[in-house]
Amino acid sequence: MKDTASPLPDHLVPRQGELIMFENNRFLERMSRMRPGTVLLVYLPVIAVAAFLSITGGTGFLKTVGLMLAGAVFWTFFEYFFHRFVFHFNATTPFQHKILFTIHGVHHQYPNDRDRLVMPITVSIPLAVLFGLLFTSMMGNAGWGFFAGFAAGYVSYDMMHYAVHHVQNSRFALFRKIRRHHMAHHFRDTRQGFGVSSYFWDLVFRT
Repeated sequence: MKDTASPLPDHLVPRQGELIMFENNRFLERMSRMRPGTVLLVYLPVIAVAAFLSITGGTGFLKTVGLMLAGAVFWTFFEYFFHRFVFHFNATTPFQHKILFTIHGVHHQYPNDRDRLVMPITVSIPLAVLFGLLFTSMMGNAGWGFFAGFAAGYVSYDMMHYAVHHVQNSRFALFRKIRRHHMAHHFRDTRQGFGVSSYFWDLVFRT
């Protein structure tokens, strides 16, 4: 096991309930909270439009489907990388610990807060625009198909993350394994188990 990702600070023991992060700013507090339905409402049309632009832009249906699959697979790697090296970066100063708590630590301290299980759209939309521009600049119209799959992977990640925290009994063995994997990350060792929608890359990198 490689100790390349630091655990969250020792005081981040999981607690029940929820935390008001911005007591003096109701707008920021509201923007820091998000329900899964909002993610679906925003991103399902985005995925559909991106796929349509890919198909009608000369890529074609079958190639677009392939690009979407590739984008979804790439998402799983990005999810792992981002969770491991951004959400669990090695904070060494009080300011860095504050940043870490704001972007991810609050979820570890209040893991069952229903309003902080998916990324706020105020953060995800700028990132989506950035990746959409990146993919289309690299691949032309075909980049829309890749982006559609990438965005679908993101939506699947958000839905899975919400489910593993709030669906305790499932008849699907794979879901139960994914849930155990993520719960171990929360309650056993935050330096391992960075995949949420899949634990494939944890197996590859032995985390």
